[in-house]
Amino acid sequence: MADVLTPMMQQYRRLRGSIPADTLLLFRLGDFYELFFEDATEAARLLNVALTKRNGVPMCGVPYHAAPNYITKLIKAGRRVAICDQTSEPQPGKIVSRDITQIISAGTVSDLDLLQAKRANYLGAVFGDGTVFGFAYADLSTGEFRVAQLENRQSLFDELARIAPSELLVSDEQIQQFTDIAGALGYDSYAFLAEQAAF
Repeated sequence: MADVLTPMMQQYRRLRGSIPADTLLLFRLGDFYELFFEDATEAARLLNVALTKRNGVPMCGVPYHAAPNYITKLIKAGRRVAICDQTSEPQPGKIVSRDITQIISAGTVSDLDLLQAKRANYLGAVFGDGTVFGFAYADLSTGEFRVAQLENRQSLFDELARIAPSELLVSDEQIQQFTDIAGALGYDSYAFLAEQAAF
C-alpha cells in the first residue's frame, strides 16, 4: 500500500505507527492540524467537525490557532493526542519535515488553558507484587512528586480515591489486576523495571 501513497501520506503513516493506537495524531499541514483515516472518523464525531474524503482517504481538520480548544475537547473525551508539527520550512519540490513534538493526555496536560483551576492534575503509576504496592504520582504543571508504599490493596484504593489521578499507568504485565480502576492504562513493562527507576 505504501507505494500508492504520496510521500506526505507515507510520512503520516510512519509517524502514526510510532504512537499508541489509542492516541489521535494531529498532523500539521500549513495552517491546519489534519487527521486521517480512523483518527479522522473518530475526531470528526468527537469534535463535531466535517468529515471529508480526498482520494478515498477520510480526513478532517482544525485550524492551528484554535487547536487548544479542540485538544481540550479530545482530552475531556478521554483520548490522548499526539501533536505532529512541521520542523522545516517548505522548500519547492521537497517534503516538509515533521515530527511528533508532544503527546498530551489527561495526566500530562501542562498548558494552563487546559487545566482546571484549583484542582491538582495528577499522573499516577502503580506497581505491586500482589500484597505490597508502590504508588507514585506527579502534577506536571506544578512539579509536585510523591511516592508511597501501600501495604494492601484496600490502602491502595483509599490512596487512589484521595489523590484521584487523571491518569494511572500500570505495567502491561499487571493491568489485569487493575481492571476495576477507571482510567488505568497499560504501559510498557520495561518502564517499571527497578533499573529504570534511576535518574
